[in-house]
Amino acid sequence: MERRERTVLVAIGANVILILLRFILAGVSGSLGLRANAWHSLADIFVSGMVYLGLVIGRNGSLKFSKIATSLERVIALFVSVFIFYMGVELFSEAIKGEGVELKYLPVAAIGAFLGIVICYFMARYKIYVGRETKSPSMVADGYHSKMDMYCSLAVLVGLVGSLFGMASLDKIAAMVVVVFIFLAAYEIFTSNLKALLSKKTLSESVDHLHLEPSSKPRAMIVISIVSLFIAGYLFSGVYYVAWDEQGIVRRFGKVTQKNVLPGLHYRLPYPIEKIDLIKVENIRRLEVGPNILLTGDTNLINVKITVHYKISDAIQYLLGIKKPIKLISDIASSSIRQVVGERGIDYILTTGKSEVEDATKQLLQEVLNENNSGIKIVNLQLMKMVPPEDVIGAFQDVASAREDKITYINEAQSYRNALVPEARGKAFKLLREAEAYKEEKVNFAQGDASRFLQKLREYEKSKDITELRLYLETMEKILPKVKKVILGQEIDTGSTDLWLMDEKIKGSGINLGGGR
Repeated sequence: MERRERTVLVAIGANVILILLRFILAGVSGSLGLRANAWHSLADIFVSGMVYLGLVIGRNGSLKFSKIATSLERVIALFVSVFIFYMGVELFSEAIKGEGVELKYLPVAAIGAFLGIVICYFMARYKIYVGRETKSPSMVADGYHSKMDMYCSLAVLVGLVGSLFGMASLDKIAAMVVVVFIFLAAYEIFTSNLKALLSKKTLSESVDHLHLEPSSKPRAMIVISIVSLFIAGYLFSGVYYVAWDEQGIVRRFGKVTQKNVLPGLHYRLPYPIEKIDLIKVENIRRLEVGPNILLTGDTNLINVKITVHYKISDAIQYLLGIKKPIKLISDIASSSIRQVVGERGIDYILTTGKSEVEDATKQLLQEVLNENNSGIKIVNLQLMKMVPPEDVIGAFQDVASAREDKITYINEAQSYRNALVPEARGKAFKLLREAEAYKEEKVNFAQGDASRFLQKLREYEKSKDITELRLYLETMEKILPKVKKVILGQEIDTGSTDLWLMDEKIKGSGINLGGGR
């Protein structure tokens, strides 16, 4: 293996380490500039790989094999350039979406970016030195390409340092500068490989033309180009995008100039003149508070954990009225649940008072937030955990079991009562109906007898003698049912016969009784 080949392999290994470092730091810190720089380094690895293959094929490969390898490599290069361009578009679209990402661990990310600059610098010096010693234009060009990567890393470092001192938009400006270099690298790889594929040159013959050696250009042009890119990136950083569920608020030197920017693509003056704040007003946010050990109203301890669901009702108040909304909600929620629990007994809280505790805590939390002009609306509050401390949980379980037994006995008694009372009421209702029926029967019978008596009285008054005789005969019929009775009319001469059944009144009444037995 020649010196040039070993140099390229060492550079590829260092670049792999550099890419991993940048991706890890980008994931930890959230820096868009570091992520864009990592993708630009990935393009450098591909270019270095093409240089290495060109050196190997030019040293050992046959003409036929070299042409086949060249064609395959060119086709792969075209696809890779398209992929690199696509990643540049993705990074560009993410850079113009706004300034909602809060960077973390900025000192560590800045140190990592500085380390990347050092690696790129020595890697570029090493490639250029070996390329000039071995008279390899492709390696010299690759070295200058690594130097361009160093300039990109320098832009990223400036953005991180600016973010560290409060200029958060500098990271996005640095990302846009790196995106420009990514577009240039993708364009260069695509056009150079497409021309080489059409001209049917071997890889070793055409790899020298992947880059133009910057030594033929004045250094002032490089500086001017970099400064121009920074200026263009700075001006272009004013482009931002408002999503459908967001409310955009534009501030100029801290004063609100636009309260509700409509969804879509917009432009504002670059930072620090104007700043855009994108707030998702439609999102329901979730916050867990606790667990906290609280003192109840009957001096017992209880372990409580709550979950608060809230949304932004007033974006202006939310943005300008409070500094740390999550901490504010957490502190007020802890204070509210402590006050509500402190006014109630533990038995009530653990049994039937859960819903009432949730409602009271939610109302108290909302009142305090409104007093502080927070612009936050509490959507829901839930008690996720409400148990006694672990030291006394066994005793509370025994109490809960006894309480359940009590409820069971009460329910059984209620069930027996519910069965017995309706039955007794039914029997009472039956007796009342029977008594009323008996009353009606007796009254009707008495009224019938009275009516019948009155009718007989009226008939008696019309003909007293006949009525008395009829009543007399009916009475005799009743009291002497088995005695033969003879009834003689007035015209019959009884002679000396004594009809003792008739008294003198009847005998001399002259009533014609007719004949018959």
